[in-house]
Amino acid sequence: MQRGRIYRHHGSWLLQFYDDVLVDGKRTRKRACVKLAPANKEFPTKRSVWSLAEKHLGPVNSGQLQPESAALLTDYIEDIYLPAAEKRLRPSTVKDYRDIFHQHLKKRLDDLRLRDFRTVHGQRIMADIPDVGHARLLRIKAVLSAVFAHALRTGVLDGTNPIHVVSVPGRPVKFKGHAYSLSEIEGMFIATKGVARVVIAAAALTGLRLSELRGLRWADFDGENLHVKRTVWRTVVGPTKTEDSEGLVPVLPLLQKVLEKHRNGAADDAYIFAGEKKGAPLNLHNLAARVIKPAIEKCSKCQKSRAEHKPIEDHKFELDLRLVWKGWHSFRRGLASNLYALGVAPKVIQAILRHSDIGTTLAYYVQTPTEESRDALQQIEDAFPFGL
Repeated sequence: MQRGRIYRHHGSWLLQFYDDVLVDGKRTRKRACVKLAPANKEFPTKRSVWSLAEKHLGPVNSGQLQPESAALLTDYIEDIYLPAAEKRLRPSTVKDYRDIFHQHLKKRLDDLRLRDFRTVHGQRIMADIPDVGHARLLRIKAVLSAVFAHALRTGVLDGTNPIHVVSVPGRPVKFKGHAYSLSEIEGMFIATKGVARVVIAAAALTGLRLSELRGLRWADFDGENLHVKRTVWRTVVGPTKTEDSEGLVPVLPLLQKVLEKHRNGAADDAYIFAGEKKGAPLNLHNLAARVIKPAIEKCSKCQKSRAEHKPIEDHKFELDLRLVWKGWHSFRRGLASNLYALGVAPKVIQAILRHSDIGTTLAYYVQTPTEESRDALQQIEDAFPFGL
């Protein structure tokens, strides 16, 4: 059992001891040094800081500490956690985790070792990240929590997750994602043609996610239903987001005709929305940027597109806000909101969107226009037996 060496240096009490660490994958005993406290009236002697030293020496002497826990937290995240996450998480999730690590965490973790990280460090990180909304801070906290949960599950650390009680500054902001109205969807149908129109119809009438649309093959279409079996994110083909996401989605007669015409003799194993590269799915982000957005977005004064709007016009291009591209996921929110406005029960909408939790459907997808809220409240007033 080592007692370490306590000594005074530059106005501080330091503890020197030996610790087991990993060097090139091998367990190696190396000398370590930590600062215990400032040398002042509260800590005037070596004896006064002995209890602080025991906090460092106790776990080392007990043999409970794993050498992996002595790694720098930044190294552990890059070399251990993220590679492990790639094996069990969706590629899009891992990319988000990597972006958060490099943008917000790496430079703020300094030289902290995995085993030395405490709740107070997490709290300081939350307070130190500027110009980031509450929702993003929650995501950053979740990444750190996942890192320590992995270390605990694999036996690198013992105890509790130091991130669990970290509070996130600010307050939740109400979700404001756009939902395409029926008139907006109709405007897109009229303005587009070819494959762009077919994809818009499929997105608007099925509520499929972008990655699910890209993953559809003709074998998944039986004439009346689309069987969602896979997703495509960038060039990665993978399973659906959740187990509940895999399932049958009814296809309305209108969309059946559109799809049958679009097939044009394609083989069963071909993607329904195929790209120019043989065997690859269509890049829908590129389709939106190159085809859909230029087609639907017009000048409010002359109804010409940006491409048609010449410098010789007697006015500058002013975007008509009645029809603006708001992304593919707005079709999914739009389907939920439009069904709800037509009186469809939330439970049914949940089943159509294949959500495991109806709370997700109501909180993030069903949006009630202000006019409908006013009309609903008007019914209450009309029901009053007396005036005010």
